Amino acid sequence: MLAYGIGVLSRSTYPVALTSSWQEAAPQKKRASLRRKAIATAVPSHKWDRTTSRCVELSTVAFIVLLMPQVVKNYISMTTGHAEALMVLSWVGYLTSLFGNVLLLGCFVDKQEGGATAVQAIGAAANYVMLAQIWLAGLMPSVAFVPLTALMTSAAVVNACKFCGAMNSGLGKNLWRGWQDFLGLLGIAMLPQAIWATCSKHHTMVPAYTASVVAVTYLVMARRQQLPEQLQGLWKDIPAWTATLLFMFQPVAQSVSNFSNPSTLEGVSMASLLLGMLGNGLMVPRALFTGDKIWFIGVGWGPLTGWVQLLSLYVAYGVTGVRYLSGFWFSVLTTLLVSISYIVLRLDSQAKGLQFPLQSVQGLFRKQSEPQYIERTM
Repeated sequence: MLAYGIGVLSRSTYPVALTSSWQEAAPQKKRASLRRKAIATAVPSHKWDRTTSRCVELSTVAFIVLLMPQVVKNYISMTTGHAEALMVLSWVGYLTSLFGNVLLLGCFVDKQEGGATAVQAIGAAANYVMLAQIWLAGLMPSVAFVPLTALMTSAAVVNACKFCGAMNSGLGKNLWRGWQDFLGLLGIAMLPQAIWATCSKHHTMVPAYTASVVAVTYLVMARRQQLPEQLQGLWKDIPAWTATLLFMFQPVAQSVSNFSNPSTLEGVSMASLLLGMLGNGLMVPRALFTGDKIWFIGVGWGPLTGWVQLLSLYVAYGVTGVRYLSGFWFSVLTTLLVSISYIVLRLDSQAKGLQFPLQSVQGLFRKQSEPQYIERTM
């Protein structure tokens, strides 16, 4: 699917940036007409739109394959009387992942991104099933699992209603706004708490409580229009940012552990690592095409940290004196990652009528003036 669009420039016409001298000479209306005509005839944005959507849909397969084996393994352990095998699973870690899924689910439902919504729904469901198994094994307190069940039920109902268009006006619109505010508070409370729990052995809820107080204060002041204008609109992106940062923070600890204590590499599953890179990588084109900066950072972080873990496998040696990952396979995977990244950037820039591949990424982080084009016959 990524091969589509490489031959766009072989058409009889292609977009070429106007020189400054030609721009000054051409009438304004004629330049605008030529620009619209060039973009409409030479850039297959509608096809790239469809292709990126298909990529997101394919990513669901990778995540299902990634998540299901552990669920099946837990089920077998419990039905054969070996529930203690689930003790190696951290329910706090799965809970954090589930909260991240719920936060992003609301964001993608609001944007009507069907493929991304399915990915987050599958992730939330799989993490909830995992937590239910841990709870049934007596390894998760009911005081945490019961409220979680209520949250999952509410999330399923609210997001389904919003996705079907039942919360676009009147009371439904107000309910959706309240749900988004709740997700924002949840994300702000979870992020510092997750970082504290990872970096410190001392258990405390102070980070979550402190962040919640700050968030509530901000929300009240924003509703009363008591904040500076540049701070007034920040809240709408809070759920997406906190969920993205939660997901970004999780593999960092694993990467640091890999380099500082190579013996932990014995437990690294190459299949799981590659599936995670593939699932996130398949969503990169859509995030780039839609101009969603937060989504792009989140899914782009997956392949990047995956490559860092591949590097740790390459530089470390096992007890037999052999590298965990041979130089040949590390080179192949690195070349593949770089090549696909370039192809995606190139196709996206062509679909948007841009001259250089990196302009697609630059457009996410700064406002650019609209490029000027003329139609040139070969």
